[in-house]
Amino acid sequence: MKRTISKQDWLNALGCLGMAWHGMRNQPEAPDEADLFLMEQGQEVHALARQMYCGDTPAQGEGLGRSTLDLCARASIKTLFEASVQAGPFVARADILCRHGDGWHVLEVKSSFSDSGNVSDYIDALAYTVMVFHRVGIPVTKSSLILLSRNYRYGDSVEQLFVPLDETDAVNARVAEFEAQADEVARVLLDPSRPIPKLVSACRDCPAYETACLGAGCNHTVLEIPRLQPATLQKLSNAGVVDAQQVPRDLKLNPSQQRAIAAIKSGETIVEPGLAATLETIHWPCYYLDFETVNTFLPLYPGIGCHRQLLTQFSVHRREDMNRDPSHAEYLANASRDCERELASALIDALGREGSVMMYTGFEKQRIQALRERFPEFGEPLEQISARLVDLANIIRANVYHPEFHGSFSIKQVLPALVPDLSYAGLNIGNGGTAVARFARMAKGEITGDAAQETRRQLLEYCNMDTYAMVKLHEVLVGLANSNGRAQRA
Repeated sequence: MKRTISKQDWLNALGCLGMAWHGMRNQPEAPDEADLFLMEQGQEVHALARQMYCGDTPAQGEGLGRSTLDLCARASIKTLFEASVQAGPFVARADILCRHGDGWHVLEVKSSFSDSGNVSDYIDALAYTVMVFHRVGIPVTKSSLILLSRNYRYGDSVEQLFVPLDETDAVNARVAEFEAQADEVARVLLDPSRPIPKLVSACRDCPAYETACLGAGCNHTVLEIPRLQPATLQKLSNAGVVDAQQVPRDLKLNPSQQRAIAAIKSGETIVEPGLAATLETIHWPCYYLDFETVNTFLPLYPGIGCHRQLLTQFSVHRREDMNRDPSHAEYLANASRDCERELASALIDALGREGSVMMYTGFEKQRIQALRERFPEFGEPLEQISARLVDLANIIRANVYHPEFHGSFSIKQVLPALVPDLSYAGLNIGNGGTAVARFARMAKGEITGDAAQETRRQLLEYCNMDTYAMVKLHEVLVGLANSNGRAQRA
């Protein structure tokens, strides 16, 4: 195991000491293609932020062969990038370090908007860095976050891209709290004995939860209960209940949660009698719609801002009735330009004027609303399409639970449970994150020629799979409804 505590280890420990303890001892998983693309975008944002703080002083850091402490002691040094320090087991790195009066200004660059809901998390990250710098004797007199502006548009200056937030007071308050617990946290994390595990919300994101911690040995844990509220989770934690088979009968749960527990305990697919009536409200011909977008930290096209969800493709399956094979229509944008207007026009043609339009979760409804706002000339037909939308995920959530859902109604989880002979496994592009990365690389000119043509084929194949999956799920739901609501063996 490593003998140092990083910022991420510390942040993990704030949620669960056990998660941080295991994380320090486990080999991290290699990032996938989507993760690598996110990392590259973050590095690009950091590089742009450094341009604002360079001035007449060249970027300096550990690459010069000098320690951060030595550099900070030199009056001629005004700015440092990626300055690293270690205080005991704690290691930290400041994205940007600027001389500020008798001390230093620590700036942390993040790729979120300045009004995002993550600012409190970023303050914790910044406070950890400041705490470690204090411990090595580098006085920090100002602490700031450098975040993205919602007003920035493609081609604007670097200065318009960022919004600095002075968080000195909030950071100092957290530093005081962190200092009070730092030595004890270090003792626990470096101790060879595993901390006593406790069921908390952070368990949901812990790689060790099901393999080496509380969930090990359980086929189904209480974290599979859909939309479990923190207060209910706390009750289960206090009672020492982790295995979903042991959930007490008198625990107050909503109908969806009760259905999940019943399915887990019985090993059967639970089907509500009301499923048939719900399916009868679907109007034919029935369409099955899926969108894909490109969503990058920095905009790819003129007039577009940061993190803008820009529609790039759709897939539509159309079925006259349940006894006929579906037809298919699709659209994929030219990656060299913004094609949303063309996509909106093609979508209107593909979906006609009659029949239900099935989607999976509310994403398609949100994007159609965004198209209406951007292109008022398409307002009436897009509004008519929006009124025809039916959320297949909601139908399943309200009427069906298979033990292999494992608490998730994602199509990637529901499909193998209900349609085991259909899978994304053989696709070269098998998830939305990879689809975004590939399209963005085409837009940036990193994928060209024959490789671009092959990428386009793979993108169309992936989006087609999403709507064909809905076609097959609809078939399965009709079959379950025809069973008159009887439970099915999983």
